[in-house]
Amino acid sequence: MATRIYISGKISGIENEAPELFAKAETELQTRGFETVNPMNLNHAHDKSWHSYMKEDVKALCECDMIYMLSNWTDSKGAIIEHTIAMYLGLKVQYEAVS
Repeated sequence: MATRIYISGKISGIENEAPELFAKAETELQTRGFETVNPMNLNHAHDKSWHSYMKEDVKALCECDMIYMLSNWTDSKGAIIEHTIAMYLGLKVQYEAVS
């Protein structure tokens, strides 16, 4: 069974660019054998508020073994929260290499 990894990074403020950044990370992680959870692909059938997105994303994160932090994660309140939760849950953390 593949290790399940949640992709975390900035979305708010870069909504046009974010899908490509998350998809690139997802492809890379899948080629390395991970089962990925990309929050851009989650079913967000809710009121589209930031809080509603976070509730769904945190639920998905809690079902993972690891978290993968995109290089822009420190610019995102949501990603910082996800990182903090992952640390408290004892999930392994991988950070995107900055090129």
